[in-house]
Amino acid sequence: MRRFLSGSLCLLVLAAGLVSAATAGTLEDKVTEFELDNGMKFLVVERHEAPVAFCAIGFKVGAIYERPGNTGISHLLEHMLFKGTETLGTKDYEAEKEFLDREDELAEQIRALMLEIEPWRLEYFDAHVNDLTASFSEEDREAMGADRALELEFLVEQLEDTGPADDMRSLYGLLEEGETDYFDLYLMLKRAEMGLYDAQTEHRELIISNELWETYVNNGSQMLNAGTSNDGTFYFAYLPANRLELFMLMESDRMANPVFREFYTERDVVMEEMRMSLNTPEDVLYYSFLSTAYTASMYGVPVLGWASDVTMITRADLQEYFDRNYAPNNAVGFFAGDIEPDTVKRLAKKYFGSIPRGEDLPTLTTREPKQQGERRVVVKQDAKPTMMIGYHIPASPHPDSYPLSALQSILSGGRTSRFYKGIYEEQGLTREAPSAWSGPGERLDPLFVVSADPKHPHTLEEVEAAILGELERAKTEPVSMRELERVWNQDEASLVRALGSNIGLAFRVGMYEAMRGGWRTLLTDMERMKSVTPEDIMRVAEKYFTEENRTVAWLVETESERGEGEERIDFGEIMMWVQTLPEEEQRELMGKFMTLDDAAKKAFAKELWVRMKAEQEKS
Repeated sequence: MRRFLSGSLCLLVLAAGLVSAATAGTLEDKVTEFELDNGMKFLVVERHEAPVAFCAIGFKVGAIYERPGNTGISHLLEHMLFKGTETLGTKDYEAEKEFLDREDELAEQIRALMLEIEPWRLEYFDAHVNDLTASFSEEDREAMGADRALELEFLVEQLEDTGPADDMRSLYGLLEEGETDYFDLYLMLKRAEMGLYDAQTEHRELIISNELWETYVNNGSQMLNAGTSNDGTFYFAYLPANRLELFMLMESDRMANPVFREFYTERDVVMEEMRMSLNTPEDVLYYSFLSTAYTASMYGVPVLGWASDVTMITRADLQEYFDRNYAPNNAVGFFAGDIEPDTVKRLAKKYFGSIPRGEDLPTLTTREPKQQGERRVVVKQDAKPTMMIGYHIPASPHPDSYPLSALQSILSGGRTSRFYKGIYEEQGLTREAPSAWSGPGERLDPLFVVSADPKHPHTLEEVEAAILGELERAKTEPVSMRELERVWNQDEASLVRALGSNIGLAFRVGMYEAMRGGWRTLLTDMERMKSVTPEDIMRVAEKYFTEENRTVAWLVETESERGEGEERIDFGEIMMWVQTLPEEEQRELMGKFMTLDDAAKKAFAKELWVRMKAEQEKS
């Protein structure tokens, strides 16, 4: 089961591990930490095996700090922080300001019109527009190409000539109410959108696209990326060690002086990313599962946010969110590699020291109320059946979190686990062994989740019964000490492997600093895990694995419209591949995609899928 994590953050999530006293002592000796006067913390681990360094900036700000109306803004900001600064990504920033102001003014006008027209009317009007767009001739489409402004100009002309569809005139309050002509407001909305696209096209002449990215790459950077999760946001690069100062310069510049140019174009890209995610059955199931399990916690909201929120976010909203939260006192710099701590400290003071301290992040006080009964949700998709079962559990350092973590490993940690040996190997109920994990984060109370895919001809009911049987068994039969020792050995080996690389070192230490408030909690967590007993596991299983505390989500396969043997297209995979293409080609493809109706989008996605597969085979 794939859980959503933006960008390459899947590389960042390392299993919580155990460590011997010797390893702990070595880690204590290796980590150098210091804090600037503005509150920014830095962690440095020396490893002189090769002349490279892994460098990262972690912000303690993730989707849990969003609120209804601005969901998805953290992920959108992650995209925008690659757009440059007042000196990077621009030919003339002073000239750019005129375009930025004009675009913001048009965006505010568009938002006001959308709110006045109201969502239910927009649905009718947009459906009419989709019908009109589908009727464009091939000659018209070729003339418009990927020029969104030209398409809107042609569309407005059509709307002015034809007016609303006949079947819209009989719907009370749709076109007019009182003295308000809503169809005329819709025309104003489309003209404003046309003006916004025109302004962005002119503005692009002043922009040096991808300058930040290319500067890093031209200086030997690898793994340059970022990721947004529920709990935090991270920007990282693997660089030659002699490019440490470049990293400090670049990252301090985009912390102090970011310019969110191309905002509305990038927002369109993010919206398409969201639409493609909603065409990925596993993502749809996961979002439905979380929003069913949670009623108050922000863990119930996807990191991508809700589309109705994202489409209303303006550049001014993004700037305000950034200014309020992305201050040095809410950030951690972490580094590992062929670098000297004194050098890191000198450069940190030089480049980050002058950035003023901001507001501390607010305390998150909303907690999920106790669940009062089992919740179930069924999602129907053209995909193989799958399922998720979740139970509310406490986050670390709650004492119960450690035996629950040990139980996850006993149930699904490798070929000797209970799920693998029983449900998968002996009973043959699933396509692969069910997995047990906690999520979608750790800063708020997470879920203990089990996910599984039935193997034909076995059913979701059979698999669910088998999983619940194993969970019941954990309440009454003590796990063996051999099972517990295997967990400790596996986790210790995982940590040793992590400590053997710059990336593993940096993220293991840096993530604990950013997410848990101190990297040494890594060591105390390990000590507490070592003290877990079979009786502790029985106690927490009895306490948390109850029907009242359970949420179950099923993905049920619907009748396929595909031909026999035809491959199912993964829209999320297509989006990830498109993002590897040159920016101009990305813009052209996304522009074309947004002009198509649903049927044409599916056909175009199939073309891209075939092309992607062909290029992957070549590489």
